[in-house]
Amino acid sequence: MLGQAKRGWDLSSFVAGKTKWNTEFNRQVKTEEFSKPIWILAPVLIEKKDENGNPIKRADGSTEKIAIRFRGVKVYDHRQTHGDPIPEPDTDGMMSQLNDTAPHQLLNELVEVASARSVQVFDSVSKVELGSAHGRCWFENGGRASKIEILDELNLTTKVSVLAHELGHAILHNRDEYQEHDAASIKELEAESVAYLVCSHYGIDLGNRSFRYIVHHDHASDDVVADLLKSGDRIFKAYSEIISVVDPKLEAFGLKPGGSV
Repeated sequence: MLGQAKRGWDLSSFVAGKTKWNTEFNRQVKTEEFSKPIWILAPVLIEKKDENGNPIKRADGSTEKIAIRFRGVKVYDHRQTHGDPIPEPDTDGMMSQLNDTAPHQLLNELVEVASARSVQVFDSVSKVELGSAHGRCWFENGGRASKIEILDELNLTTKVSVLAHELGHAILHNRDEYQEHDAASIKELEAESVAYLVCSHYGIDLGNRSFRYIVHHDHASDDVVADLLKSGDRIFKAYSEIISVVDPKLEAFGLKPGGSV
């Protein structure tokens, strides 16, 4: 999280809005920290509805939602607050495989999105080659993405989520961008945000594995908010490109977004 790194802090997942710190954790933002928020991008979600205007339900009873845009939101790191002790975070699922089920055709169509961009996908790459990573996007000499590799031992649904992440890189980024200051962290957050939106669209819950926000600057200003919204537009366009290709193909197989038939 760049706002934290710029202050000399180690990375932390403990950020929340002022009200949430107060109501859920019984902690308050320190007076001297009110003017030093961390700006994030939060997706604005609305319920998906059927042709009769009724919310579409998933198997677990929850309603399907779709992101329509992003908005800038101010949050505070736990070190900017005081009050009750903070509970230990549950990070067990950060790199675990997903339990949700996804149709194999979804993986195939995501591969087609890559192919349309002349990006080859290899989904049987060994752990020896990838190390601790689940996937990797390669960029050719001209800077454009040329190859995506995915760990062979992952289950189908996890491969879908990893491919969605790497497609985020392939659509949004190029090799030279990673040489810019602090760019790699931002690009990873952008790619994971694309994965979150795509997987949510197809009824896959990434849970603790996904970054639900894009963290950016640590000072509030009109320029910062503009940068945040610009990044949000890029993420949403990448997400839209992916689902605009995949949705019609899935419907041809009798499948609908959210995993329903």
